[in-house]
Amino acid sequence: MHVVQVPVAGLRPAFWKVAEHLWGKGCDIDSDGNSRTPDDEHWTELTLINRQGLGSVHVDPHPDNPSLLAVRSASRGLAEKVAAFIAP
Repeated sequence: MHVVQVPVAGLRPAFWKVAEHLWGKGCDIDSDGNSRTPDDEHWTELTLINRQGLGSVHVDPHPDNPSLLAVRSASRGLAEKVAAFIAP
């Protein structure tokens, strides 16, 4: 599992924008997290799973540092792409 750390400061793109950034507009995903609405930019937990087997990514508060988010994926490329997209 690859882990990339991202500062919590600032707003993050809506979860669906993260999915589209990874897999394109209209991608078929399963998602989970703590967004209150589809356009919420204050989320701190997110799981995206591509239903066509193109990978998954998890974003959670860093267990040892509350000022960081941990972006995890079996794919280093997916983890880095999400981290760069959501970083403030």
